[in-house]
Amino acid sequence: MDIGYPLLNHTDLTEQAYRVLRDRILKRQLKPGEKISVDEAAHGLGISRTPVITALQQLANEGLVEIVPQRGTFVTELTARDVSELFDIRLMIELYAAEFILQSGKTDQLLGHIKEPMAGMQQAMNEDDYRDYEAFLTSDHDLHLTLVKLTGNEHLIRMYGDLNVHIQVARAHYMDSVEKARQAYREHEAIVKAFASGQPDEVRVALCTHIGTVKERILEILDRHGGKL
Repeated sequence: MDIGYPLLNHTDLTEQAYRVLRDRILKRQLKPGEKISVDEAAHGLGISRTPVITALQQLANEGLVEIVPQRGTFVTELTARDVSELFDIRLMIELYAAEFILQSGKTDQLLGHIKEPMAGMQQAMNEDDYRDYEAFLTSDHDLHLTLVKLTGNEHLIRMYGDLNVHIQVARAHYMDSVEKARQAYREHEAIVKAFASGQPDEVRVALCTHIGTVKERILEILDRHGGKL
């Protein structure tokens, strides 16, 4: 399948190859379980095999691809257990972040920062035929990342970033209709309202509801696909 690799310039080829391949995986142009041909990718990018091999090793370190000796490199598949564990960890991190924000008096700062991603989600789901679901997912991700960044805990932020690489892959499989986008947007509105109230219990319920709902939707899709994405 021709996925349209762009030609690269000859500075920092490994980093460019990594970004292109990672983007193709996150946008599902390279699908879970699909084999990635080093020769095909190198030819399409207009570079030698070496930067592609190094880029694939970086992706393997992130868990986005699996390098199987004597067989090749494959886009990682997510199982129901993977999704459950990833979302459970995500919930723990975001609940901690929410508690930190409320206790440290950063609620107004959070509410100011998340206006832009909320507007981005609204704009994306209002596009004709809701074709810009990638923009919706980006704004969605930015909102939650803002929550974690306000903790100022660099180790936690990096952990959350690595975690969300896989979550983004999983979420891309279900956020494909305007109805689902609108439901997710309403859940985010509830999170914003809860923070504005300043009530920890309301914030906890809003976050648990949203993250739990997304988790269950993806698990339902996994079940229909035989347990793997």
